[in-house]
This record gives sequence, C-alpha cells and structure tokens, in this order.
Amino acid sequence: MRGEMETGSQAELEQRLALASAEDTLRGFFFTAALKVVRNECDETVWSRCLEASGERRFMAFFSYPIGSLLRLLYAAAWALGEKHGGFDAAMQHLGRHVVPDYLESSAGRLLKMLPVGAPKLLLGNLPPAYRTAVLHGECSVTWTGANRCVLLIQRSALPVPYLEGALRSLFESVKLRHVKVIGRQAGPLESEFSVSW
Repeated sequence: MRGEMETGSQAELEQRLALASAEDTLRGFFFTAALKVVRNECDETVWSRCLEASGERRFMAFFSYPIGSLLRLLYAAAWALGEKHGGFDAAMQHLGRHVVPDYLESSAGRLLKMLPVGAPKLLLGNLPPAYRTAVLHGECSVTWTGANRCVLLIQRSALPVPYLEGALRSLFESVKLRHVKVIGRQAGPLESEFSVSW
C-alpha cells in the first residue's frame, strides 16, 4: 500500500478507510490517548479539528468505536504534529507510543505488566491474546525465527505501520525491556509485519 502513494497523504487515508470494515472496532482508549497528545501539544482549535475528524463527540475508554473514526483522527493529529516531530511517520509513531500507558491500565494491559521483568519471549507470546482484547478486529501472531528474534504479524487491520511500531516500542519500554529492535513494514493492504529482535 505505502509504495503506491505518498505516505500520510489524503489518498492514503482514503485507501485505508476503503479497506476498513464497519465491524472493525477498537477500544476508546486509542482515541482518548491521541486526543490527549493533541491537547498537550497543540491549541484548542487543532484539538477540536481532530475530534471533529473522528466523527464522534466523545469516547469512553473501554467502549468500542469504528477503526475508520480512529484513522481519521490519527491522520488529522499526525498532520498537525508532523512539523514538530520530524514528519508524518514520526508523528504517527509518537501517537502510537502514547496509547500504551492507557492500554496498560486495562485488564489485559495489567496482565502484561505482571509478567517478569526482562522476559521478552513471555511478553511476545502474550501479545496475540492481549491484542484481541483491545483491537476487536484482525489477528496478531508471533513466529519465532531465532532464539532472540521473531516476526510479529498483524493481519486484517488498516492501522498504519508507524503507529503500531511506536506502540510496540513503547510497550517494550514500559515493561523494562531495553534494546529491543522493532522494524515494521507494510506486507499487504491489511497486513503489517514487524521484525523484533534483542
């Protein structure tokens, strides 16, 4: 998908929206986290514009909302934050990083926080079920390619790779896993692949 058009363009957003199904939903904390970043780093006008872009009036952390609403919100926020953070992809990663603290307050997130410190294999093995509690569409799977490396595959999700990459890096840092390398790529229209190593 990303090679076909300019990264962060309106056309890319429209393509993602066209691929998303009305049944593809995720929890409200994805929305509230992005809006919190915008509120902290931009003025009220930009915050209102991002909320309006979502098509919603407000969000409850553990209610479910359409992915299309989040995509519109994320793109509006990344466009607004791009100059400050070094471009669209960097702003999208920044937004992804900030969803993790809110996620870790959820029941699934609290379970991840209880895993032994410094246990990357255990954390990665628990990501697929944790993903299912927060993102109510698509699939997350882990394939081990070595003692200290794996491929994390997220299928049937229109979320941008930089956003997911930022969230993964932040998750590893939040549970005290340092020096974890995450490299993401768009493997297909609704498929994101991440090489993870340490």
